[in-house]
Amino acid sequence: MRASARPPWWLVVLLLLIAFAFQGSRAIWEPDEGRYTGASLNMLASGDWLLPTLDGEHPHLTKPPMTYWALASSFGLLGTNEWAARLPGALAFVGTGLLVFGLGRRLLPAKPWLPALVWALSLGPMIGASVVSTDALLVFFETAAMLAFVEAWSRDGASRSRWVLAMWLAWGLAFMTKGPPALLPLLAIVVMLIAHDRRALRAFFPVAGLVLFAVVAFTWFALIVRQDPDRLGYFLGYEVYDRIFTGTHDRNSRWYQAFEIYLPILILGALPWWPMALVGAGGPHAAIGKLRARIAVRDREWLLLLYWFFGPLLIFFLAKSRLHLYVLPLFVPLSLMLARALANWPWLDRRRLAVTVAATAVALISLKGLAAHWPADRDARVMAMAIREIIEPHDIDEIVFVDMRGFHGLQLYLDVHIESVRTGSRPMAPSRFVAEEDLCEEIAEHEDNVYALKESRLPAFVDSVANCEAARADRIGHFDGDGNRIVLFVIKPASARSASDGAESG
Repeated sequence: MRASARPPWWLVVLLLLIAFAFQGSRAIWEPDEGRYTGASLNMLASGDWLLPTLDGEHPHLTKPPMTYWALASSFGLLGTNEWAARLPGALAFVGTGLLVFGLGRRLLPAKPWLPALVWALSLGPMIGASVVSTDALLVFFETAAMLAFVEAWSRDGASRSRWVLAMWLAWGLAFMTKGPPALLPLLAIVVMLIAHDRRALRAFFPVAGLVLFAVVAFTWFALIVRQDPDRLGYFLGYEVYDRIFTGTHDRNSRWYQAFEIYLPILILGALPWWPMALVGAGGPHAAIGKLRARIAVRDREWLLLLYWFFGPLLIFFLAKSRLHLYVLPLFVPLSLMLARALANWPWLDRRRLAVTVAATAVALISLKGLAAHWPADRDARVMAMAIREIIEPHDIDEIVFVDMRGFHGLQLYLDVHIESVRTGSRPMAPSRFVAEEDLCEEIAEHEDNVYALKESRLPAFVDSVANCEAARADRIGHFDGDGNRIVLFVIKPASARSASDGAESG
């Protein structure tokens, strides 16, 4: 059965509704959303679209620049507000839904809209699109690459070649979004071709496609490394090797934490569809039996989806750096598998499906609305309101966080640079490519700063200021953030204070 080439209008409306409802209502939450927002605002303000920075000075190279480019473009279009910060995620969500519909045309032609419906009304994808990060864009480009592969695999000749080139272009864009982890679904393609269609392997790895990928994926890295050759070791060591094989990044590196991080997001994130799929299959035992039968007859569509889901998941489990949204791309093959399982369930007729869709859409949109107004100690908007009242009498250029990570989302609300410094006694960052300066240097170079630090570290801060031969640090107020009381100080270099005292005496 040939599926319609166009998605139904109601599916597009549903995708837009889930993507944009309350999308700009929630404040920026620290720390991750703040970092992406701050770096993108700096990129837009400086006009330097090559080198991301957190503070306008120091390189911030933990991710390739695709997300920063998207955010900076959005800020330039819509202004500095939460809607602009979350526009790329919303558009990526809608785009991914349409790509999943395209995959449904090949993998579930009788009901091509059903996989996209499962995707759109799953909790996991909605959360991913609502967070300012790399993940929603990554899913979009990875899904585009896999759709291009499926289309190419169904064709021959020149038509296949065009789709193969499109696939490598999409892999390049995915790489520019998150680096090597973006290529994990490519392993599914390699395994699939080697195991089931080895003769086609060469056609999917043409020289032209590999060159296209290399140009798109590596040009920015080459330019950055040319500026400073030491960055190559940083990328390969700290950003690749350490994330996979060590606990340097302190992101749930213990073996059992893979289960704690990934299983809840996959189980809760695919509600309500996986329980319905199990019931429709006759229970877990029957579902496993049907899946085994498909594998036994070498059903290549089911095998592709299984490779696509379980291959990356295994690597996520083995790697030492783990966060919940790392598995967001897996909701695409999961949605396709669930939709294939639900497609022939007689109970899920048009009326019951409509009720399920309406109830789930209302629940998801209500959750977004609740999150937008839920009090959080990492809410940059609330922190900015408190800080604005404190610093209003002072003419400041920067807020400098001492011996702690900066709340970079404040830049969206206060229009000041955010920086991090250390006292010298507390190492902060494992890489010199993360913004970090010495406190004494910062005091000597900048007079119009406000310094922020946790109240528990006041004694060490006072001693450090004295060691810098600076004038007395004057406390001007405090605010609550990230579960701590953060104290604000103003400091003048000793030379500036002496000059001021001399003028007053005269």
